[in-house]
Amino acid sequence: MSDIITSLQNPQVKAWRALNRSRAERSRQGLFLAEGEHMAGEAVKEGKAQALLIADTAREKYRGLAKSAAGVTVWYLADHVIQVLCDAKTPQGIVAVCGYPFPAAIPSGAALLAALDGVQDPGNVGTLLRTMDAAGFHCLLLDEKTADPYGPKALRASMGAVFRVPVFRCSSLSDTLDGLQRDGFEIIAGDLRGESFFRRPRLPDKLCVVIGNEGQGISPEVMCKATMRLKLPIPGGAESLNAAVAGSIMIYDILRERQTEPFSP
Repeated sequence: MSDIITSLQNPQVKAWRALNRSRAERSRQGLFLAEGEHMAGEAVKEGKAQALLIADTAREKYRGLAKSAAGVTVWYLADHVIQVLCDAKTPQGIVAVCGYPFPAAIPSGAALLAALDGVQDPGNVGTLLRTMDAAGFHCLLLDEKTADPYGPKALRASMGAVFRVPVFRCSSLSDTLDGLQRDGFEIIAGDLRGESFFRRPRLPDKLCVVIGNEGQGISPEVMCKATMRLKLPIPGGAESLNAAVAGSIMIYDILRERQTEPFSP
């Protein structure tokens, strides 16, 4: 489009602006905003962008990205308009409008899963998605109490992983884990009273790592679904690890195990 949107009262601007304000509004519209050059570029590259919103003063800067976005509507906005759509303190003049992509089921063939039980910090959710993407995990499960992975802070922390790792929202995480267990999955729960994570037996091909709430840990109804309860050793003075750090260590140690030949004495 060649016209420039200059009014904050424009109905389309009001609809976009609401997406950063409310999880309920993102769900209602079926959309979220991915702001900044990196995130917008990832959205276009992965075919997830439905529209690009570009500051009029940044037309030249993003000309190449706009041309590469085949079939994507491009809107040009006055600087003061695009600024109200951005959560970052220093907006970069570009936002991608993306579809809210919760799948109806866990993708077929997904064998390496992680599940979040009441993880409330969006930065932790985004960081775990980024780790899963790097380690080749297939799907993230989350309950209704977990922070929205499509909110601004989680998106920034994910660094584009949200476009590659499917996220399945469970109405009941414990019921979902029940189904996985019947399907032959090992359900691994982080538990300070469990056995050492680094002394575990070799894990099967199909597994799900469960990560709990930052303060309360894994809820009793979810913990009882675990087939293996493991703890990360803490020989130092700290009482616990950050949820994203703990989850990332476990995910990457599982990757290490899968890339290491079994020891033969």
